[in-house]
Amino acid sequence: MENINIRPIKETDIPVIAEFEKEICIISFGDTAVTDLDVHQKKLLKSHKKNPEGMFVLTVHEKVAGWLWMDEKINFLTNEKYINFRSFYIEKNFQGSELSVKLMEFAMEFCKSVQANMVVGKVYIDNISMRALYKKFGFKPTHLTMEYKFD
Repeated sequence: MENINIRPIKETDIPVIAEFEKEICIISFGDTAVTDLDVHQKKLLKSHKKNPEGMFVLTVHEKVAGWLWMDEKINFLTNEKYINFRSFYIEKNFQGSELSVKLMEFAMEFCKSVQANMVVGKVYIDNISMRALYKKFGFKPTHLTMEYKFD
């Protein structure tokens, strides 16, 4: 695939990224997902203004086709730096292509460049493709969240 680029986001990317965030919510939370695009746009704009480092888009022929959001954190017990993956998304037309691998390779290089000791990513249990991508890059499952809903 040609004309692939990964770059920091611009404010003009936020409407497209908000759509991606909505899709991530639907995948992760189903019927309780926040699907209001205005909510996602406001969250992204606020985060972009506050701390744009770690917010990247993958473009194909200059069209946004993927989204990566990472936060640099410090473990309060060990004082070690780690990266938290907040969002990772590839547009539906490109899911299953090499773009997921390219974006993850970029993410891992970013983590190394800031000298992170570890990378943490959460994934919805039924999101098999993301779990497989994490596994391909050597991620290991460490926690399982259990939920119980009252009627």
